Amino acid sequence: MRKVFIDCGTNLGIVLNRFIHELPDHDFYAFEPNPELLSSIHAQVAQAAPAPRVEISQSAVWTQDGTIDLFLGHHESSTVMPGKRVPPMYDQQIDYDAPVAVPAIDFSAWLHRTVAPADQVVVKMDIEGAEYPVLRKLLSDGTIGLFSVLYIEWHYDRFPAMSRADHDQVLAAVSAHVDVREWD
Repeated sequence: MRKVFIDCGTNLGIVLNRFIHELPDHDFYAFEPNPELLSSIHAQVAQAAPAPRVEISQSAVWTQDGTIDLFLGHHESSTVMPGKRVPPMYDQQIDYDAPVAVPAIDFSAWLHRTVAPADQVVVKMDIEGAEYPVLRKLLSDGTIGLFSVLYIEWHYDRFPAMSRADHDQVLAAVSAHVDVREWD
């Protein structure tokens, strides 16, 4: 049995660094589509001692392999999802007029290839609205059962097309399979 931590939406790598220190016996996988943030992630990993087992992928966690448009805004607000409203505390809105094509991975297929049912898998997911299609796919194909714990930041309130009822339905379905812990 392996112990695995998967950081979906690694951002600057600060949270990844924290979990590396808290879970030193885990293997780590980090996914961040914004190429401008990779140097910060590498610097955060380099600070960890002893050297952790970390694979960093400049990819968006998604429902299929390929490329996807990343809409840039404040580094905490970039998204692959159209129509996101940025909270007023951020001074930079998302630029929907100049998307950047980034690699995308089918997270469900990647999980199936990477972890085993006996593994202890902790996932941190902060993917700015893409959590809904990704989690729906994980639910539909059963790979959600590979998680032990899911730390998640939900973004339904930032997308006018997402209702609270839709959010509650996804949350209830995911919670039936995994220990869900809200992240913010």
